[in-house]
Amino acid sequence: MKALIYKDLFIFKQKGQLFSLLSAVLMCIPIAYFFQNFYGLALIVVLSIPVGGSAYLQVVMEKEERTNFEKAYLSLPVTKQEVVLARFITGFIFLFINMSIAFVYMLFFVYYFKIVTLDVGLMLWGAGMVFGSILMALNSVGYHLLGAKKGTFVYLVFVAVSVGIYLFAFFGFDMTSILTMKPIYLLMIGIVIAMLCLLVGYFVSLKILQRRYS
Repeated sequence: MKALIYKDLFIFKQKGQLFSLLSAVLMCIPIAYFFQNFYGLALIVVLSIPVGGSAYLQVVMEKEERTNFEKAYLSLPVTKQEVVLARFITGFIFLFINMSIAFVYMLFFVYYFKIVTLDVGLMLWGAGMVFGSILMALNSVGYHLLGAKKGTFVYLVFVAVSVGIYLFAFFGFDMTSILTMKPIYLLMIGIVIAMLCLLVGYFVSLKILQRRYS
């Protein structure tokens, strides 16, 4: 399984992927400049960066489809469980890299703009990690079921729904009212939901792969 993880990480080292990551990071700079408030921080660490960080599975599977590498798994001494698990691990690595960048943005809002306190910033960062994990699990099912290209439409639907929820919160709901609740309770609920989504996403993706090559 280590070889599968190394193969996926090798894709990340390609110039095109590094440029995409850098572009996503730079796009958050004008957001931070023009929206120096709670909503701007939420847009960066809860929506923009987690959405980009959850999309690495599509890149990996698209490369595999171009080279028919997925079929080669059948001749390798690896199980289908290891194939799916390796993809999830690689996806988590990429998501964590993105969320590390989001963490820097969060500290910038806390200590430079002084928009929110550290505990609020950490709560938003945790929410972004939870959201990215859930989106990664949903994307996995879509990509394994439809393939890398058609699965992208599923990804875009999830992104559109997420943006719609954010816009509704921005224009029609006072998000700062969430701060009156216990952040630790909200985060714990989110972690439980994310773990359930990851488990379901893993087993459903595995079932799809087993049926395809049974």
